[in-house]
Amino acid sequence: MTARILLAATAGAVVLAGSGAAASSAPNPPPKTPSAGASTRAVLPTVREAAEGLPGHTVYRPADLKALPKDSLPVIVYGNGACATSNLEGITFLTGLASQGYIVVANGGVDEFAVPNTPENTIAHPEALLAAAHWATGSKQSRKQFGGRVDTTRVGVLGHSCGGVEALAAGTDPVIDAVAGFNTGYFAEPAFGGYGRDRLADLHTPTLLVNGGPDDVAHQNSIDNYALLDVPAALVSDTAAGHTGLIAGLEATKGWQVAADWFDYVLRGDRAAGARFVGPDCGLCTEDGWKVESKGLSL
Repeated sequence: MTARILLAATAGAVVLAGSGAAASSAPNPPPKTPSAGASTRAVLPTVREAAEGLPGHTVYRPADLKALPKDSLPVIVYGNGACATSNLEGITFLTGLASQGYIVVANGGVDEFAVPNTPENTIAHPEALLAAAHWATGSKQSRKQFGGRVDTTRVGVLGHSCGGVEALAAGTDPVIDAVAGFNTGYFAEPAFGGYGRDRLADLHTPTLLVNGGPDDVAHQNSIDNYALLDVPAALVSDTAAGHTGLIAGLEATKGWQVAADWFDYVLRGDRAAGARFVGPDCGLCTEDGWKVESKGLSL
């Protein structure tokens, strides 16, 4: 049997379920009607486990699937920083996102540990994210593993740094309904295996770009990519998080809440979640240390 780890997201870490959990906030626009499992910002205990029939991937999901309606959980597929085959760096972030009622399928196996990457082997593999999306929404193994709780009509793609390049590239596929990239963006010259800014024109769904402020090496890149987007989009900056703080540092809890807000807004039509990003008085706009721009979004 697959080994499972029961987890819960709290205000700053991943802990054993049952030790107490904090609430968070979330968003979404109305391209889709609200789903049966729309988040109420409660934090659900989660499980981290292998993806049955999909080697090289890890699932983060609510622990008690039987307590949730059929066809109610959107899918988020996740690409790791450095395009690594280990998702352990983002375990707090990914657990928090899953605690909001998402099936999160991350690149990298359950027991895979990060190894140092060089520029030569830091290559984006968006096909791994698309394989996860198709597995979660269309395979018999997924339906059995999740007891039919997956909402196969709502799929988001998410990534950090090089994994964000993977997410942007995968986001052009018709199976994807929402895109988010943290601390990322295509370079002016193609990189990470030949991926360049010309691909931004092929995105077809609302796209979120998040950076960690001036100390984030992807800060300007995210700004430049946002300017080129023709789809509804938001550019969010946590001015003090740096390159990894929102995924693996002290800001990781804020990071997963922003991601949950975005997917609640786009995938679930949650207007309160959308209000975190939209308008001059948006929720994040009024929080110290945060800056937000948006275009083409409405509540």
